[in-house]
Amino acid sequence: MILIEFDLAGAEWVVVAYLSGDKNMIDVVESGKSPHVATAALISSAPEELILAEHKIVGSITSPTEIAALRIEHVPELLDLQEKDAIFLPRSMSLRQMGKKSNHGLNYGMKYRRAALEWEILEAEAMPIVEYYSTVAYPGIPEWWKATRTQMGKDRTLTNCFGRKVRLLGEKGSDLYDQAYSFVPQSTVVDICLQAMCQAFEDRSIEFVPWHLGAQVHDSLMIQVPTHDWLVVEAICAKVIKYMSPELEYNGHKFTLGVDIKVGLNWGDMRSVKKAEDIRGVYEALVAEAALQLLPEVSSAEPEEEQTLDRPAPAALQIRSS
Repeated sequence: MILIEFDLAGAEWVVVAYLSGDKNMIDVVESGKSPHVATAALISSAPEELILAEHKIVGSITSPTEIAALRIEHVPELLDLQEKDAIFLPRSMSLRQMGKKSNHGLNYGMKYRRAALEWEILEAEAMPIVEYYSTVAYPGIPEWWKATRTQMGKDRTLTNCFGRKVRLLGEKGSDLYDQAYSFVPQSTVVDICLQAMCQAFEDRSIEFVPWHLGAQVHDSLMIQVPTHDWLVVEAICAKVIKYMSPELEYNGHKFTLGVDIKVGLNWGDMRSVKKAEDIRGVYEALVAEAALQLLPEVSSAEPEEEQTLDRPAPAALQIRSS
């Protein structure tokens, strides 16, 4: 048996792009660029090639001193641009990490103090990142926030593209509005997964005879299938991807979400694959790795010499010898 996980790739961010109608966000989605690199470029004004080069060196390092030393040695061009006030450069993370954290946290009204707390950076560093995200990078987001607050002022009811409604009755304020901003994107993603899960469960075609539903976690589905027929595995994957890619529409924009695939022998060690046809190769590699781990360790030590014990001869032999 093999576990296969279907994950909606950057789903909420893509929904926000079409929900807000922000041109820059939609351009990033439709261009196929990395959203984290694109966001970093828009916030900082740094060239994308330097963002990628810096991230290769800095990675997830958070020490300002260490980051500064690496930039001096490997990407001094960034420091030259910073001296000319041509770019914004974060102290405690790479530019790409800045883009990633911004994409994951700033669509739903997060303020700079909370960002500083969650990202474990100084408020003085978080403030321009938060400001530039919604004013320079994606100026359509504040307009979407305003429209959401206007709708809340009418009847406190919000509706996603599946027709699911929620009425938020808390005290009006930033906490309530943050919930309102997140409802439509988050509920859209969850409803896609729930709908896909039901469609796959109710599918009575022959491919779905041997499969088992493992789990549904917000934006992903995990299933378990036997490996005796790889054509069946590929057919199941094709159908689940289809079920998880319905056409959505917000503000007159029609779009679908991408689906990433991961496979593994256990949920703790899942490997990414680009397409269903690659699953067999990854599975065989995982089986080979597991078999190697189960082999007993071969000791390189010399075998111990056989020891003989001085035992008294049996009584019958003692009599004969006498």
